[in-house]
Amino acid sequence: MDPSPSALVGRPVGAGWWRAPLVALVLEKGYVRRDEPFLLSSGGTSRDYVDLRRAVAEGPDLELAARAVLARLEELEVGFDSLGGMTMGADPVAHAVSLLGGRPWFSVRKAVKGHGSGRRIEGAVLDEQTRVVVFEDTVSTGRSALDALEVVRSVGAPVVLACTLLDRGEAASRAFAEAGVRYEPLLTYRDLGIDPLDDPPASPG
Repeated sequence: MDPSPSALVGRPVGAGWWRAPLVALVLEKGYVRRDEPFLLSSGGTSRDYVDLRRAVAEGPDLELAARAVLARLEELEVGFDSLGGMTMGADPVAHAVSLLGGRPWFSVRKAVKGHGSGRRIEGAVLDEQTRVVVFEDTVSTGRSALDALEVVRSVGAPVVLACTLLDRGEAASRAFAEAGVRYEPLLTYRDLGIDPLDDPPASPG
């Protein structure tokens, strides 16, 4: 029997079936322990390098991640109409969830483009009747997902959940609670057996 994470796709059995193969996938294809600490975009440092876009670069692995997201949302009894988030961290899994789950994806631009429609939300049309899951592949502070949340709320769409494949710290859960949004990471740093990321340093003043 093939023990690779990809071999488990399409064979879900019971609640939480996705956890062990998703952990195995991240550790096998998306994780490197570095000798020296490096600077993160959040401002912190870490020796644990995690790249989930690389982890899901192959079709079967992306399918596993998308099926895990769909399974977790079903376990949580979260009804939704569209899933997406800030480009490009959310894009691969959002597209795969759309294919497998039959719901449209959306992608939030980091800035308004200088030509065309000027929209920041591409893909699905979101409005007051669209129940949205805001997604990000990896979360440290939650800043990117919170930015996407703000844009989605600006068009009136209700956000029923914020979701990530991996939460690497404790700051995001507090930030989403303050924003009044239910938050659910599929995995945390504890599942991978790595150190949590420290909160980013405070801005001067």
